[in-house]
Amino acid sequence: MPANTNMTDIANLPALAELTSGAIADIARAVGEPDWLVEQRVESWDFFAQAAPPEWRRTDLTRLQPEGISPPAGVQGTEIIWDETLSKQGVVFTSLREALHSHEALIRTKMGMAVEPLSHKFSALRASLWQDGVFLYVPRNAEIEAPVQVRYTLPAGSRAIFPRSLVILEPNARVTFIERYVSDDMAESALAGPVTEIFAGAGSEVRFISVQQWGANVFHLGGQMVVLERDAGCEWTSIALGGQAQHVEAETRLKGDGSRVTWNGATFANRDQQLLTGPWLRHIGANAESFMQFKTIVTEGGYSVFDGMIKIEHESRGTSTRLEEHAIHLSPNARSDSIPGLKIDTNDVAKAGHASTSGQVDEEQLFYMQSRGISKDDAKRLIVMGFFEPALNAIPVADLRDELAAAIEAKI
Repeated sequence: MPANTNMTDIANLPALAELTSGAIADIARAVGEPDWLVEQRVESWDFFAQAAPPEWRRTDLTRLQPEGISPPAGVQGTEIIWDETLSKQGVVFTSLREALHSHEALIRTKMGMAVEPLSHKFSALRASLWQDGVFLYVPRNAEIEAPVQVRYTLPAGSRAIFPRSLVILEPNARVTFIERYVSDDMAESALAGPVTEIFAGAGSEVRFISVQQWGANVFHLGGQMVVLERDAGCEWTSIALGGQAQHVEAETRLKGDGSRVTWNGATFANRDQQLLTGPWLRHIGANAESFMQFKTIVTEGGYSVFDGMIKIEHESRGTSTRLEEHAIHLSPNARSDSIPGLKIDTNDVAKAGHASTSGQVDEEQLFYMQSRGISKDDAKRLIVMGFFEPALNAIPVADLRDELAAAIEAKI
């Protein structure tokens, strides 16, 4: 497939401790941003500047020291990969900055409507400083078979990126959207603050695959939300392998009647990684269905947190939902915390439940495999790869699937 790469050497803004809303507004106006977006940036920066950090008990940011980080003043690491002939069907897949000139009215009605910009200090920082990003628009009844991909990278010399993905599907549209975060190991701490908002119209289907493969010393503080209208469906796959620390607030909002989601996750933390995912299933519409299953591996002092929640709102009726998280510890000094939750504000529920398991690799299973000539190390590798199989099998691009499998095997 043809690839459109947008990656340039960009000067940095002053360090966060010295940056002002005036400087942010000047940069935005200089590149021709509309007044409403300039105002949003300024409002978000002012909130960031006065707000206290959020109280995240299970996310350690002491090594980040964001005050000394200088954010980029322009696009630096957005790579778009797709078949450009799809534009003949009315599909738009371009940088978010370019889309501001061609689809400003649509962007204004959607951007920031799912992931709240002022929910906490870091969400405001993301809203004020984003430069990289993509805009994907799929028109009514368009069925896109080939996946479209964006690859966000931290180039050498950069210590921050705030990418923003905005995806809009009109009614009865179909698309697979793959979003990747990739970098080499960083010599100093770096901050990645991505935001992804996906709006799926009535009867549409979106397959969303999010892969986090940052290098060492990258702190990934993200927000993701998929909003499903009537009879819309989503298959969401979340994979987290890299970075120093991760704190992702993610949600599927089943807004429309008959909407549905299947959400698979795979997290592998080793060494001193701390990877937290906080996924929510929020039921609003009637007769909506959801299933979430996250798989976690921790080893060598790695720490993973699954802070999942099902929230069934008062107006919802006939909800069918289940949330599960299963963790395997490959070494005694590794740790995982599983915090599944269920909040129900209605009496009309078809079924709802959650479950969590955690433990070592089954010794009987290891013994059985060794008795058939498989070494202990190979047996562990086969068990782990089988454990992550639901998430890996959901990836429709063979090269990416093989690359992730190799990255997982390297961590075992």
